[in-house]
Amino acid sequence: MSRDRAFDGRGRSPDAARRAHVHHGPDRDLFMRRWSLLMIASFTSREACAVHFAVTFQTACNWFDGHCRPYGHVVDYAIETLPRYHEIMRGD
Repeated sequence: MSRDRAFDGRGRSPDAARRAHVHHGPDRDLFMRRWSLLMIASFTSREACAVHFAVTFQTACNWFDGHCRPYGHVVDYAIETLPRYHEIMRGD
């Protein structure tokens, strides 16, 4: 029978998680800023964005405000359906 290991000191600390993901920081932040710009340029409202991607209104608000990034399947759909995707995401 396995025991609960929540408090045996073997879990990852917040510092360890930051060290492990430090190489993703700037690229992720840049992607999030560009994704936000893409949403603003592509949709007249947050509601239209939510309907287009079949996500909640709150998710669309988060994308517009640059608070979170989409999942991969959403990015794939954006590539297929948003004409300015490449222009904005490359930073042209």
